[in-house]
Amino acid sequence: MSAAGLGSVAVILTCYNEGAWIEQAVSSVLAQTAADAISEIVVADDGSDAATVAVLERLRGLDARITVLRHGGYGTSRNRNAAVRHCSAPLIAFLDADDLWMPGKLAAQLQALAEHPETGLVYTGFCLFQNHAPDALTPVRVLDHTDSRDLALSYFLSDPPVIPSSVLLRRSVFELAGGFDESLRVFEDTEFFGRLARITRYRALVDPHYVHKRNHGSSITNKRQDLMMHHAFVAFYLARSEPRLLAHIPRRLSERARKLGNLEARDGRPDSASRFYRLALALRPVSALAWINLAMLKLRVTGLVYHLRTSVGSTKV
Repeated sequence: MSAAGLGSVAVILTCYNEGAWIEQAVSSVLAQTAADAISEIVVADDGSDAATVAVLERLRGLDARITVLRHGGYGTSRNRNAAVRHCSAPLIAFLDADDLWMPGKLAAQLQALAEHPETGLVYTGFCLFQNHAPDALTPVRVLDHTDSRDLALSYFLSDPPVIPSSVLLRRSVFELAGGFDESLRVFEDTEFFGRLARITRYRALVDPHYVHKRNHGSSITNKRQDLMMHHAFVAFYLARSEPRLLAHIPRRLSERARKLGNLEARDGRPDSASRFYRLALALRPVSALAWINLAMLKLRVTGLVYHLRTSVGSTKV
């Protein structure tokens, strides 16, 4: 099947007080090399402030395909579901209002779906960038689960990660999964993609990094001290309807704690990083990576890394 035979794409953006960035996000959609495949661009706004509303009104005039839906207090899940119901295209792509697509993103995903009809969702690699430094990109390690024999389990254990801004999926699998769970306010995307992994195949395009994800102070991912509670909740939430996952929760949470420790260490908070590493080991004492991370953290704190580098020359620690 050619990409043209797949039908059109509806692009859904969710927005809440993101007037400073949403015009850039929409422009990155319109700049796609496969922009002709886009039939609808729906901005689902969740009761933003007046400054953002003014930007959204201006966006309506950029392209006839743009529709703005204004709600209040819906939350991200309900907003996305309402936007999907509003459009009719057989393919759906999501974009957070503060993220950006690179021009070839949609074309590459359409080709992947056309060549692999068994695939229900295609996700891509992405980079993080700080709001104050848009040109300083940090690639995120995105795992490729294309050939996973048990996608539901491998997704649960390793969480690729799949993020909304990186996916293109068939409407049929979205509807079969029942859309996003509107009772969830945090990690609703993690739960949705974990649930979707039970009913369809995923295909990854991890390189190049087709999505640039903005990291700023209001991002939930910046509130790391609360994240383990949310990680634990969503792990048990996923396992409630697939009990075989219960036995794997400690391994999943251990890896989440270890990665949070890495972020804390990177940002110069060794005490917090140490707590996350020790939590990772409490959950899974055989985690070699957590032991290594903790040992390296201790070396850095005591200054031994500098000593070793000067003593051994170019040896990497």
